[in-house]
Amino acid sequence: MPWMLVKSSYIGYKTHLGAGLAHIEGDFEVEEIVGEITPRTAHLLRKSFERSYFTLADAPLIPFEELDEGDRRLILKALRGLKENEKLKIKRR
Repeated sequence: MPWMLVKSSYIGYKTHLGAGLAHIEGDFEVEEIVGEITPRTAHLLRKSFERSYFTLADAPLIPFEELDEGDRRLILKALRGLKENEKLKIKRR
């Protein structure tokens, strides 16, 4: 099973109907597969953050010098398009 880099966005919105009926608001999470990473990169990232995701704030802690060129490019590309409220998850698919 390959390791994947997945962009995760949490989308929340308020509906007048939901509020009027006392229903839970319509929040949900959207995941987009960014690309495949090597098992070594997955291990290094998870070890660096001690969790299976990272955000823009964590970017300075990424051990870029230890990653292979393809994974480095993929992560940099994903970070460029990442918004403050989004995160990149390391998942096994």
